[in-house]
Amino acid sequence: MTEIWDNVYSRDESFFGENPSHFAVISFSDFNKQRVKKLLELGCGQGTDTIYFASNDLEVSTLDSSSVAIKNLERKLTEKNISIHTRHFDARRGIPFSNNSFDAIYAHMFFNMQFTDDELKFLFSESSRVLKNHGLLYFSVRSNKDQLYNTEKKIDSNIHEINGFQIRFFSKSQIKFFLSDYFEIKNISEDYEEPASLYLVFCYKK
Repeated sequence: MTEIWDNVYSRDESFFGENPSHFAVISFSDFNKQRVKKLLELGCGQGTDTIYFASNDLEVSTLDSSSVAIKNLERKLTEKNISIHTRHFDARRGIPFSNNSFDAIYAHMFFNMQFTDDELKFLFSESSRVLKNHGLLYFSVRSNKDQLYNTEKKIDSNIHEINGFQIRFFSKSQIKFFLSDYFEIKNISEDYEEPASLYLVFCYKK
């Protein structure tokens, strides 16, 4: 999984475009209302959302398993004179922060990577651990309403190989299953970010 993304970011630093995602913009609006100060981003990728958050006075820490992504982001941050905490790390080994460290966690299309069910449960458990009491978890995942769902090679019941990427698609019931032990769901909405149909999930730590 990491090698694929290293190759992508080595070829094209703007693979996902130059502007923050729609999800980042609406998440930030709510972070403001909820007085979020300390934010953890899981899977920063090329860092457009990361830079957007940090440029709007959030104290941001971010993790990504791609060393190329982290190096590219650190260079951009230096150019923009923005300071955040970046770390090259595989979150499947655990989230490397202490308990109750963050007001919110943000993850845009991170959880639909090639994670097993057990790895996802662990990641949501770890997310709960590092969040403060009633801390926010806002994330997006590929929806089972996506036009590419069930059209390409199936790796297992929920993961498909599409254009060389192994992607997990989620139903609403699966999202609720993975969150049930750790989070209360505020809302699940639908969105489209070409070419992906998404569920946007807004929840908070129990």
